[in-house]
Amino acid sequence: METASPRISIVTSTFNAAKELPHTIRSIREQTSRDFEWIVVDGNSTDGTQTLLHENDGQISHWISEPDEGIYDAWNKACKMARGDWIIFLGAGDELVAPTTLAECMKHLEDVSADTTVVYGRQVLLSPIERIPLETIGVPWAQMRGTWDIGRPALPPHGSTFQRKSLFAAAQPFDLRFPIASDSHFLLRAILRQDPVFMPIDVTRAPMGGVSFRLSTARQVGREIAAIDRDLGLTPPLSVRLHEALRIAVISLLNLFPQKTAHRLADIIRRLSGKPARWSFD
Repeated sequence: METASPRISIVTSTFNAAKELPHTIRSIREQTSRDFEWIVVDGNSTDGTQTLLHENDGQISHWISEPDEGIYDAWNKACKMARGDWIIFLGAGDELVAPTTLAECMKHLEDVSADTTVVYGRQVLLSPIERIPLETIGVPWAQMRGTWDIGRPALPPHGSTFQRKSLFAAAQPFDLRFPIASDSHFLLRAILRQDPVFMPIDVTRAPMGGVSFRLSTARQVGREIAAIDRDLGLTPPLSVRLHEALRIAVISLLNLFPQKTAHRLADIIRRLSGKPARWSFD
């Protein structure tokens, strides 16, 4: 499937994702609008992912499979192939919410000003196995502007965010110094230059379990976020720094327990703070 000038480029990186990828393939196949391209960069998978890509070649505009240095190296490769006006990154196992999702998003993208570079909607988080909806994230920018999250300015959910192709002009758009949080680095740079535009629709559904969501990687994510703040000249308020230090300390303590116990305790803490449970689901 390829159009002369696609409106949207969907980018997916994969590595041994044969169990998760069918959800993504199905949601892309069902789209009523075909004004998009789908680019898949696989990290030389050995679990049948490449077979899946071959079998669904008609749904994929371009795909390659070769060793890489992680997700952001794969995304950098994909961005060089992208031809769409807008780029969205869809994880292996993520899915577009409905068959009409891209058609609805295109209507919003057509309405924004020519100098708008980031447009985002909502993302539904799912349990990793049963894919039960847990939480919907993404609110209007007026509610997010000036707030902080995990030690850096609050950001739209990357998995439901469209970014203009012009933002990816650099040879390496995603900085490989940040192997977990480079998407935050990239999006922060764009948003610091211009406010994003919110569209009030659910765009994607994504299972929990990605590396940036894991309790076990929280300390590394925190170190990368601190380095990103320094790189961009951002200074979190003292209250934010103290809150982040406490959050990391609590997660470090939880990681001393078996994973299921840690997840149950994490969700107890979330409920006590007025947030929906996120971790203790299959």
